[in-house]
Amino acid sequence: MPKRRLFLIVFVTFLLLIVAGGLLGESGLVKKNVQKLQPFPQVDTSDYISGAQNAEPNVTAIQKATAVSKKWYNNQVVVLTYHHVTDQTDQRYVISPELFARHMAFLHENDLHPISLAEFVQFVQTGTLPTENAVLITFDDGYESYYTEAFPIMREYGFPSVNFAIAGRIRDVAERKRVNMTTPLSRQQVNEMIASGLADVASHTYSLHEEEESNEWGDLGPGTAPVYLKDLNRLEVEKEYRNRLYVDFVMSRVGLGSWIGYDVKALSLPFGYTNDIVLETARQAGYEFVFTSTPGIVKRGTNPFAIPRNGVGLRDVDEASLHQLFTKAKNEFEGEQS
Repeated sequence: MPKRRLFLIVFVTFLLLIVAGGLLGESGLVKKNVQKLQPFPQVDTSDYISGAQNAEPNVTAIQKATAVSKKWYNNQVVVLTYHHVTDQTDQRYVISPELFARHMAFLHENDLHPISLAEFVQFVQTGTLPTENAVLITFDDGYESYYTEAFPIMREYGFPSVNFAIAGRIRDVAERKRVNMTTPLSRQQVNEMIASGLADVASHTYSLHEEEESNEWGDLGPGTAPVYLKDLNRLEVEKEYRNRLYVDFVMSRVGLGSWIGYDVKALSLPFGYTNDIVLETARQAGYEFVFTSTPGIVKRGTNPFAIPRNGVGLRDVDEASLHQLFTKAKNEFEGEQS
């Protein structure tokens, strides 16, 4: 009887081991099969496209915008001029930040390519350009709004530009904020923008942007024109005129160059006023390129001392006006090619 009981115990134990082994084997098989399972592949249909396949990198709205490949012209440059970018003033030469942003979007969307001052200079000297549809963006007066409003917008597009600053106004923060005067740039702001590689600074004279009396009746004229000397009751003579221009032009060129770190060779004339003495004196003072306010297109052979520009920094200059300007440049180019 004891032997039989022992046999039954052994038999039942063995049977339990077999059953347990089978269950464990089945569990392992299930796990193995589960590991082999793959999710159903997503099938693209006309109504659905996999989000994973169409994910876009994290880019800005401006970078997403696709410029239209369009040839307006080649071997010429349209120079644009702005002054103050703000919506808080009644000055004439003013454009709002919103409209300025639309101007830059127009350039981008129409495959127009802003170039640097160095690239522009190379074109004037050699006739070669790095791109078609070239544009040079310029600012006059050196207002702080160039730093606070315009530059951030241009930087989003990678657009270079140049600001012709009135050198005598660029001072430290405490001195540059004056009553009844639009705040100019600070040296720190200028250096920061130059360091970005997207900004240049050139001369708009040292202090000849003010209007001066031009005759005994008190009529006002540009500071770069002959002025009336009230204490002597006469108009300044040619030597006095030349000396006054020369001192100012040199002070601006040398002064700017000493703290921005490179030689200043470009001058923008206040109010666009020019004459033979102004141009001769600018050359003597070391300038090689003089920008005017005369509308036109810069082409091969353009006089470097009479560079035309197109004033577009006004409230009433919208995208339609820009389109007209660049269409004119395109028509001139095509007319010369035919």
